[in-house]
Amino acid sequence: MAFMTRLPLSILVSLLLTACGEKPAPVATSTVPTASSAPASQAPVAPAVAPSAVKTPEPAKATFWSTERLHTEIKFHNPGYEGNGEFSMEEGQPIAISLRGAKITNLEFLNQLKPLALDLSNTPIKDIRPVKGMKLLELYLEDSPVTDLSPLRGMPLEKLYLSRTPVSDLSALEGAPLIELNLVETKVTDLTPLAKSRTQMLWLTGTPVANIAALKGVPLVSLTLHRTLVADLSPLTGSALQRLHIGQTSVTDLSPLKGMSLTRLVFSPANIKTGLDVARELPLQEIGTKFDEESKDLAPPATFWAQFGK
Repeated sequence: MAFMTRLPLSILVSLLLTACGEKPAPVATSTVPTASSAPASQAPVAPAVAPSAVKTPEPAKATFWSTERLHTEIKFHNPGYEGNGEFSMEEGQPIAISLRGAKITNLEFLNQLKPLALDLSNTPIKDIRPVKGMKLLELYLEDSPVTDLSPLRGMPLEKLYLSRTPVSDLSALEGAPLIELNLVETKVTDLTPLAKSRTQMLWLTGTPVANIAALKGVPLVSLTLHRTLVADLSPLTGSALQRLHIGQTSVTDLSPLKGMSLTRLVFSPANIKTGLDVARELPLQEIGTKFDEESKDLAPPATFWAQFGK
C-alpha cells in the first residue's frame, strides 16, 4: 500500500536563515580552527543554531469526510460503483464501512481511510492488499473470491467472516486476537494457526476439516462442526464449551463431553454408539438434530429424549 540525503540539522537551519537575510552566528576562533588552518582530514565545524530557530512542523489536518465525498472517492476508483455503500461516521471519519454487494474491484480508496470495521461481502473483490497495515477490528469477506489472507497478518482482528470463500490457508491469522471466526463452506483443512488463540465462536460447517486437535485449550464457547469430517471429540474434553453442533458428522462417541457445561447440543443420534448416557447428564437447555438456516428442531431435553425413546 502506498501510504535525499539529509543535511545535519545545524547546516540546514543555517542555510534557511541565510536565505531569509539573516547571518549565522560567528564561530569563535579561540575554540574552533578556521577552514584554512584546519587539517585536511578535518572538516570545518558548522555554526551553532539557537533551538528557537527550529520550528516544529504542524501535523497535517485530517480530511473531513462526508458520505457524499466517500461515495465520490469510491466511484473514482470503481466506475461501476452505484453508491450503495453505507457508512458509520464519527467526527468526520468513517469508523465502519459496508460495501456489501457493491460493484467494486479496487480498494485503493482505503489508503486515505482508517475504518475499524469493513464489510466487503458479496463483492467481486479478489485483492485485499490495500487493507494491509490497517487497524481493522472487524472484516467481512463472505461470498467473495478472496483467497489470500496474507495482508491480514498482524492485524488486531476480533471478528472475521469468510463464509463461502475459496480460502484454504489460515496461516496469516496466527496470533490474531480473534473472538469470532466464520469459515462456513471454505476449503480450510488445517486449524493449526488457531492453536493458542482466544477464539470463542467458530463456525466450520461444510469444511473438509477432519482434525480438531489444534482447538485443545482454545476458550471456545460455541463450536459448529456440522457436515465436517470430524469424528473425534476428545480435544474438547474439559473445555468451557456451551454450544456444540456435530450434526451430520462421523462422531460416534459422546463420552468426551462428560462433565462439560453444554447448554445446547445438535447431533445425529443414529450415529452414536457410545456416550448417550453422558449426553443425558449434560445441563442442556435445548437439544436437537437440526439447527441451520434451512431448518431447526431444537427442543427441551425431556421432550427430545421422549421423542427418540433413548
